[in-house]
Amino acid sequence: MKIMKKTIIAVISVLFILILQGSLPAQSADWSGPSAQEAFDKPNLHTPKELYRMAREAMASGFLEESRLFAMRLFFDGNRSQNLLNLIGIIELQAGQPLLAAEWLRRASALSLSNKVAQRYLSRLPANPRPIPVDQTKLAEHFNEISEALPKIQERLANPKLHSGAIMKALERGQVYLALALSEEYEKKYPGPDGPALTALCAWYLGRNRDALNIVENNLKKSPYHHMLLFVKAMIEDSNPGSSSGSFFRALYDLDQWSRALSLVDQYSKANPSSPDAYITQARILLDLNKVREAGQALQEAGLRDPGNPEIELLWVGHLLQRNEKDKAATRLARAFRRGYNMPSVSLTAALFALQNGRMNEVNVILNDAASSRPFTDPEAYPIYITLMLMADRTADARNALDEWRGRVAERSMVCYLEAFYCFKIGDNRQALSWLRKGFQLNPNRIGMLQFLSGFPALGDDPRLFAEINNRLASAAVSGYSEIPVPEALPAAAAQTATGTQPMATAQGSTEVSGDGKFQITLGAGIDPSARSVLGSELARMYERIASRIGTLTVPIFINFISAEGLGPTIALYEPANTVVTVTTLYYDADMIRNIILANFDELGDDEMGPLIEELPGHLLAGELTRLIIQILLPESKTNRATTAWMQHGLAEVLAASQISLRYRLLIAQKSIESGTAKLVSGNMLNSIFSEGYTSPAVFETATAQAYLMTCFLIKRTGNLERGCRDMMRMIEMVSKGTAFADALNQIFKISEADFERSWKESAYWALKQGVAYEW
Repeated sequence: MKIMKKTIIAVISVLFILILQGSLPAQSADWSGPSAQEAFDKPNLHTPKELYRMAREAMASGFLEESRLFAMRLFFDGNRSQNLLNLIGIIELQAGQPLLAAEWLRRASALSLSNKVAQRYLSRLPANPRPIPVDQTKLAEHFNEISEALPKIQERLANPKLHSGAIMKALERGQVYLALALSEEYEKKYPGPDGPALTALCAWYLGRNRDALNIVENNLKKSPYHHMLLFVKAMIEDSNPGSSSGSFFRALYDLDQWSRALSLVDQYSKANPSSPDAYITQARILLDLNKVREAGQALQEAGLRDPGNPEIELLWVGHLLQRNEKDKAATRLARAFRRGYNMPSVSLTAALFALQNGRMNEVNVILNDAASSRPFTDPEAYPIYITLMLMADRTADARNALDEWRGRVAERSMVCYLEAFYCFKIGDNRQALSWLRKGFQLNPNRIGMLQFLSGFPALGDDPRLFAEINNRLASAAVSGYSEIPVPEALPAAAAQTATGTQPMATAQGSTEVSGDGKFQITLGAGIDPSARSVLGSELARMYERIASRIGTLTVPIFINFISAEGLGPTIALYEPANTVVTVTTLYYDADMIRNIILANFDELGDDEMGPLIEELPGHLLAGELTRLIIQILLPESKTNRATTAWMQHGLAEVLAASQISLRYRLLIAQKSIESGTAKLVSGNMLNSIFSEGYTSPAVFETATAQAYLMTCFLIKRTGNLERGCRDMMRMIEMVSKGTAFADALNQIFKISEADFERSWKESAYWALKQGVAYEW
């Protein structure tokens, strides 16, 4: 069997080399390319494209250490793609490290729904190591058995190669404590970096990340290019939502893309009959939705595919607790521990049981022990750990863990909900409500979390949020909740947003789950990768403001950031055909923005020009983003946009919300009207201008200003910006579905079409004349 396995791995390696040789230069006796060590030490020395090419060439020529360093430089720079991670996996395979190769290929598979290259190799490589079964009460006996067997095992390990090979084989078999004991003996017998590297690897497989990182950091100072030290560092520090998640479906869950995950369960499960991943995520989501029976069915399907999986056992614990079957849940927890004693979430779940039974000493022991596993790579660990810290009134420790977690992940609903819990605990109710509102907008389907947080009396300070959460819980059939009317948002509450320093996201590759999950940003050729995180932060702030008025999305938003070359003065453009917003490099080009402004209107003073240059790009982008969101929320408004174009553009201008940019547009419109190059037109003509794409800047700017003024008039009639935006969305929906404009106008805003045509112009006179935007 061992000979057959080695033969299969050798054949795989040879085939991969033959494939590469068809497109790469002939092999040479010595690596004649750029220094790999210098490339690794100097992050900006080569472009990502060059590094990837050199990594492939070095591997094809047999220079695996050089190839690995080129590829690892890319990885540590934040680049993620299937090709890169597949390549690193093949490098490790050729280097005789099938266990490490499998880990890389599993991470590559987590980046998208399908990775045929990785799947082909993984079918012949070691499975994801799972600790051999050990009962919680028999750990001491297990350690004694290892101690007794260790001398005899070492007698057969006559040299470093045999010794290190035995450690790797023990890890493959799930004998993690035996592997750790062997690695400690290796360190004693063979001084150098290999021993600590093996110990760090064992510590990582045991979930002791802090110990592993300490070993890695200390030894990288002496051996900065050691492949196994770099591997452990990469595994622990990887914060990409895809590659660090363990599976594609887990990434979708973490990023609040639940609808997408559920829609793909059947497709994935049929294509991958031995994988439980889709059913595990389905069960997790259904439990969060309070659909206990359906979750149980999904768990049964998952268990058939992967018996003994501790993650499945932990979900059974949650399932049984929701059914109030605590004894059965405790039994399941013990089963989870048997093969999940390396998972912090298992011991932390045990701490939850201890907390419920008032055993605070036990809780604190577990929490203190779990600290050695930070930073957690177990996806469930942070939420449980932070919750326990707050319940145990260890708020300073909870704050520290929250900061650490937020430094590793993009903002997501669970982070927001736990921030709200923290703020409630320390008495900062205003900030707590802000975080709770944000979490609810990102994902209103975490029913258990909503039920818990709704118990804080301070929620009553925001009647609108209280009603929305209450109604969500009522719709989920949570006992004690019934539908109540949703009041108007309080101005003070509506203005609140979560503050504090937001950690900048690491630049990620253009994968299906890169970025923060809401914005999928694709960079054009030559664009600095750092632009993704900078633009993503701005987009996130815009989205929060816009979505709070008209509704949140459950699907990602696609953004292209490209060079402005050949695109004229385009700064941002929504493309309905592809449901994508394109942003050009003009967005950050102050000189070109000044030129665009002066070409349209050259009468602004320096005191207004500076702020306008700063705010206009964001205003334009927010407007295009708003139209995209409207058309996703109301699909008919996209297919029938010719009937509601002016409403969409007008509402987009209102929500873009830059006063100086609106003043600029109004001044252009007034100047164009006075000169006769443009004029105010009917609503139907306005729709035609936007739908057919007029080329004259004067006509377009005047049309945009008119749409803004017409929309503002209607919103003002409601007496409230929030209600006005909702009513505009209702009118867009009705007209898009075929209701006559006059009928929708009268039904929603209680005004006839004739009165509207006359009245909006009267109200707009001074706004146009003086270039003054509406105030809310």
